[in-house]
Amino acid sequence: MRSELRSALGILLRCVGELDAGRLAASDASQLLALFTEIERAGAAGKFLVAARAAEDGEWMRLGHRNPGSWLAELGQTGIGDALGTLEASKRLPELPKTTQAIRQGALSGAQIREIAAAGSVDPDSETPLLATAATSSFKELRDAARGVRAAAADRLIGSERETRIHQARYVRSWVDHDGAFCIGAKCTPIAGALVMAGLEAQAKVHFEEARAAGVMESEAAYLADALVALCTAGGAEPDKASKKGPRALVHLRVDLAALHRRSLEPGEVCEIPGVGRVRLETARALIGDSFLKLFVTNGIDVQTVVNYGRTIPRSVRSALEERDRTCVVPGCSATRFLEIDHWSIPFAQGGPSCLENLARICPHHHRLKTSGDFQLVGGPGYWQFRRVRNYLESESVAGRDPPRVDDSCADQLLPV
Repeated sequence: MRSELRSALGILLRCVGELDAGRLAASDASQLLALFTEIERAGAAGKFLVAARAAEDGEWMRLGHRNPGSWLAELGQTGIGDALGTLEASKRLPELPKTTQAIRQGALSGAQIREIAAAGSVDPDSETPLLATAATSSFKELRDAARGVRAAAADRLIGSERETRIHQARYVRSWVDHDGAFCIGAKCTPIAGALVMAGLEAQAKVHFEEARAAGVMESEAAYLADALVALCTAGGAEPDKASKKGPRALVHLRVDLAALHRRSLEPGEVCEIPGVGRVRLETARALIGDSFLKLFVTNGIDVQTVVNYGRTIPRSVRSALEERDRTCVVPGCSATRFLEIDHWSIPFAQGGPSCLENLARICPHHHRLKTSGDFQLVGGPGYWQFRRVRNYLESESVAGRDPPRVDDSCADQLLPV
């Protein structure tokens, strides 16, 4: 097998060495990109299948490494965290036959494998639904689902000790990267993290709206960075502006109605903060008492009651819409911030009603594509499709202009509408 793989690698390297992207038609480049992505998945599959067994050989000790993770990181020129994740996932594969089969078929990326293996190791029953999520949803949705599985397992095993353990390990760290830029990282409990992000997002929205009014396009991450500096240096660059748009620290909590009355969670019930993950019901009840909170009381996936605390401007339909469309509804888009409300079926200009059935939340990038007439949003909740109506580059709305800048993800593409 090694000789066959070596031969195949030689052919691949020769093809890459002769590749001149500038001489390719754009359509050919697109097809090659898809093919290289498949090759990348195949390579990742092989690594995960053999990594744990290779670590048993002891090569890492003979080369002077402290552990197999350090050896694998140097071998693949990756970070130690990524390498350790690969090794841990490789060790768990014998217990996850369906995941192993999907890996052999080249159906999973390395990042997907790590998330599914980590969750499947603590809850084997989660393997099948997580594989289904990986096949039909974005990586962010898979990651959130896997984190929910791990959090639920942790709650079952150690209960309130989990938050205590996280709190005891809390930190804020800073360092200077190779470009000389100041970097910061932190670890805290889910509740503390939700409060931090709520404050940052409210302040970031001020910066975003000011930039959009000025015709400036920057990433979501850039506005959050501006918000962090503003809040740390002066409690907000312009606190009056932020206060006009509502509380600076508004936390969204989603909890099942029956669990709230019962004061305990049953399997399958929800108590979570979107973007943060599962939280204990006791902690959530304490949060209700002393936070600016938007509380979504649910029964399954249907909103039964909407209660607003400390907030006066939204109507109940807006709250229900935010609960239903927690990300941009365009399939494959995982944007969660700066979402805009669109009259998707009957446009407002044509008398479209502002009712839940006629509204959807989409990110600024997809909103612009829809508004320009190049794409159409159809299907409705649970069946969304984003169909191309005409070629963007040929549309009258963009004649004489460059196509929009594309960032790393749709969530980072903030275009004025």
